[in-house]
Amino acid sequence: MNTDPTAPGTSLSKDTSDSAPPDPRRWRLLAFVGLAQFMVLLDTTVVNLALPAIQADLGASATGVEWILTGYILCFGGLMLLGGRTADRWGRRRTFLLGAALFTGASLWCGVAGGTGVLIAARAIQGCGAAFLSPAAMSLVTTIFPKGKERTTALAVWAALAGLGGTLGVVVGGLITDSLSWRWIFYINIPFGVVAVAGVVALSRGRAESRSATASRPDVLGAVTVTGGLAALVYAIVNIQEHGWDSAAYVVVPAVASVALLAGFVLVELRAPDPLMPMRLFTTRSLVTASVGRVLTSAVQAAVLFLASYYLQRTLGYSTLKAGFAFLPLGVIAIAITAPATRVMHRSGPRPVYLAGGIGSVLGLVLLTRAPEHGSYLLDLLPALLLLGAAMQCCTIPVNVHGVSDVPQEQQGIASGVLTAAFQVGASLGVATIATSAMTRTTGELAHGTAPAAAWLDGLHLGFWIAAGIAVLNLINAFVGLPGRRRAPAGARQQTA
Repeated sequence: MNTDPTAPGTSLSKDTSDSAPPDPRRWRLLAFVGLAQFMVLLDTTVVNLALPAIQADLGASATGVEWILTGYILCFGGLMLLGGRTADRWGRRRTFLLGAALFTGASLWCGVAGGTGVLIAARAIQGCGAAFLSPAAMSLVTTIFPKGKERTTALAVWAALAGLGGTLGVVVGGLITDSLSWRWIFYINIPFGVVAVAGVVALSRGRAESRSATASRPDVLGAVTVTGGLAALVYAIVNIQEHGWDSAAYVVVPAVASVALLAGFVLVELRAPDPLMPMRLFTTRSLVTASVGRVLTSAVQAAVLFLASYYLQRTLGYSTLKAGFAFLPLGVIAIAITAPATRVMHRSGPRPVYLAGGIGSVLGLVLLTRAPEHGSYLLDLLPALLLLGAAMQCCTIPVNVHGVSDVPQEQQGIASGVLTAAFQVGASLGVATIATSAMTRTTGELAHGTAPAAAWLDGLHLGFWIAAGIAVLNLINAFVGLPGRRRAPAGARQQTA
């Protein structure tokens, strides 16, 4: 008898119905998988501030420094869908533990790395671990909590942890690098990973996990094409900022290869007897709307952090550490807004919260387009950051909840992988597109004799306007794609009829 709580066909894996009592371990499991997800998101931003120290200590070239980031992003983004499907086929708990162990072990390897090549390899393995950990962790949350109020609350907590991890990474990176060593930004992952793994193992002690009974032979061709296509896409995106849109070797060729591989993936999946990603998932309106929302929201969020950081350091003259602390209110307000936003969702459904987030994003970005050259943090930046912190959370919570609401339980892993991949691609695309546009404007202004400070500010203002345009698209997505009122589960509607 299969008694594992996260294996397909067991109590934690199947959708909890009104007649089945919720599993008493669900909130403890949320704490441990949430800790692991917090670790991954913290690491995503914490490394950025330490790159100058890493380069000086290891004697890395500019290309080597670039690959310390790119190697991680490629593996994380490229393997995301494979990680999600593995969770469905192999068991969510087992996949989560594999990803967490890989990530934690690679963090130790990063910390002791004695050369640039070793660090790049260790970062790539970190990305592989994150690609399996993140979708498995999210699908665990969506399958152990009953559909409705509890699942909405759990996913709101999940979104709050994501916002906190991304924001704290900027501060923690500066503090650790300045006070200890860049190696400690990797060592801090080890206790997080050990506690998360130990907690999940303890909660499922004595319970065997089996493979999915519905899985046939692995869809190897589908895995190869989608992993190669996503990796090529991410590679092209991350190179736009440095090499420009028209770079054949770094952007055009990888982008064309990505389109060809992803098109091949679709053809393979349409013919596969047991596809890696069933194409019928994309007939699910809730998942499509949520995926688009994740791309647009993460693009705006990443662009805001990038551009506002430049404004603080280039225009206001802040140090790296001081700039990191300046972003703390953004994370604090995101956590504070989680509870009231969740209550509104319980009463009125996802659309009002998502619309409020879209409107707040547009207003906050418009405020940033008016930031002056000799501005004040308290008057010119803080109000916009507070508004954007609340707005980004109001956009994130509804898509997390709505995106998996109509997906069958046996496909929750791949759906979580799609949403996580959408976040990763959106963040990379947002920074690449908006940063490239801002830098191009600045370079053009400098060529025309504009003072450097004014040229930088003009470029940043253009970037904020582009981000505001993306936020408008997100607002349209919320209005068109989400239901106006909270829908009862299908089973409940049938029982009422």
